[in-house]
Amino acid sequence: MKRVFFDILLCLAVFLLPWWATLILSIIGLFLFTKFYEFLVFSIIIYLLSSVPTPTFINSSFFVYLSIIIFYLLVQYLRSRIILYKNEIPYKT
Repeated sequence: MKRVFFDILLCLAVFLLPWWATLILSIIGLFLFTKFYEFLVFSIIIYLLSSVPTPTFINSSFFVYLSIIIFYLLVQYLRSRIILYKNEIPYKT
């Protein structure tokens, strides 16, 4: 239920808040929920709404989409390495 409310909040933030505030909110969602695929969807929507087309490679759609996916995978990997997110107790006696 928390995830549904967070998704609704994030959807409203995409259209009402600046892109950087929505991005911060979606990164918080990455750490709060497991397999937060909504990050990918909302990040792409933010890019489509606020980008200006330019001919450089760094601003090309392919590079931005690839960056979003790599960032998502990196956060998922780091979450598996952080002790706080593991279900077991690290020093069990």
